[in-house]
Amino acid sequence: MPKPAALRVSGKKLVSVVNGPLAGHYPAMKILKTLIPRQVIAAGRLLQVFLSGYGHSRRVSGMPVDGHGHFIPWLTYPMIEFLNGLDFAQATVFEFGAGGSTLYWAKRAREVVSVELDAAWASRVAAMAPSNVRIIHEPNGHSYADVPISLARKFDVIVVDGAERYRSTQAAIGCLASGGMIILDNAEWYPHCAALLAASGLIEVPFSGFPPINAFPSTSSAFLSRDFSRVRLPRVPPVGGRALAGGALDDKF
Repeated sequence: MPKPAALRVSGKKLVSVVNGPLAGHYPAMKILKTLIPRQVIAAGRLLQVFLSGYGHSRRVSGMPVDGHGHFIPWLTYPMIEFLNGLDFAQATVFEFGAGGSTLYWAKRAREVVSVELDAAWASRVAAMAPSNVRIIHEPNGHSYADVPISLARKFDVIVVDGAERYRSTQAAIGCLASGGMIILDNAEWYPHCAALLAASGLIEVPFSGFPPINAFPSTSSAFLSRDFSRVRLPRVPPVGGRALAGGALDDKF
């Protein structure tokens, strides 16, 4: 028996039907939701959030971008939401591993320094980076982790997401500025790195969820200094979230 026309809808077509012109037409929406199982509608909305909002699976020059085409780090979406809510305008950032994250931080921080093992990749990212970015190509794996130490300075944010993770983690601890933060990506794969950061007195806040492109969830952990301090930007709904007009009734006296 053929399915009703309303059920022969999938993916983006379902999203356009549910969230399109009929969205404000209560009687029509009520009928539509009766014909289409709630699970199907939920799946359509999830597709919209992931494919249109987060831009999942989208790349530009081999680097992940969001639904608006802006470069984003290859960190979990919950971590990216956390970072998007903080003011890094005057922050200095050091990265182990250059890429989309470099271009993301370049728009948000005062200065970004990245060390990269691969020469061709370093050149590609450098060609796209603005003037507040410095990319250091270090082909020697042993010297790679020592680059921030050789700079003889401190950084507000250090991202450990490249080669030589354990040695990079050791170097990051000594190069972190007061009130700063170290981000360890794929923390579930690097328990010894995570333990080292925790033992140094930093507070771990794990952000588990899907990262760009990948079809499996992972964990990006923020290790915060005990005196971590960063101005909070105005609160906005996360990607795909909804704002409450006038706010929640029970959010004030």
